[in-house]
Amino acid sequence: MNIIITGASKGIGFAIAKTFAAQEEMHSIGICSRHRDEIEKAESELRAISSKHGYFAKACDVSLQSDVNSFVSDFEKQFGTIDALINNAGFGMFKQVLDISKQEFESVLATNLRGVFLFTRAVLPKMRERKSGTIITISSLAGKYSYKGGAAYCASKFAVRGLMQCLYQEVREDNIRCITIYPGSIETDFFATAGHLEQTKIQRMLAVQDVADCVQLALRLPQSADITELDVRPTNPKR
Repeated sequence: MNIIITGASKGIGFAIAKTFAAQEEMHSIGICSRHRDEIEKAESELRAISSKHGYFAKACDVSLQSDVNSFVSDFEKQFGTIDALINNAGFGMFKQVLDISKQEFESVLATNLRGVFLFTRAVLPKMRERKSGTIITISSLAGKYSYKGGAAYCASKFAVRGLMQCLYQEVREDNIRCITIYPGSIETDFFATAGHLEQTKIQRMLAVQDVADCVQLALRLPQSADITELDVRPTNPKR
């Protein structure tokens, strides 16, 4: 399988990549993130897990069409057509409407929404030609439920849900699956870097591997079956 994973230098994206790297089935795995040193380090760690797969790692700002088109084109030149795209790149900034600046608001939407749009558009034409393919987008329960201080993040994730629901209607007759995963709070450095003052206890969070396993669950379904939306929460958040 030829797979592209965005935002794959750490957190959920890296967990997804490591899960593919540990499998017996042969894969060609393309990974990107904004920072070249981080994505090269991630590629090295994947090769240490297994050297039998094909790997492609490149710095890419998902909000820039030139970066996205270059990444997809270079991957296809090396490995051929893309079977699965996993839109994972994203970040949060948690401020109330009157406190967040225009630039901050737009930066969240640029990565979380425009990035999904650009990568999806880049891989979709050839999937349509082949009449097969899977597009998985890692969203958040913040794309369904709003909260104080989540203006930019919730806006981006609510918009992603609308985008993916429309895409599902547009591509299902081409045998292309469109799956959106909505995790709850996850044990990553997300909250530390997002400026979120509320600290959720680690033991109440999902692990990154939980989301990686959901991606595998979706991909293991027959091409004729599509989950479309999958909410993922801790079984017992009060433990």
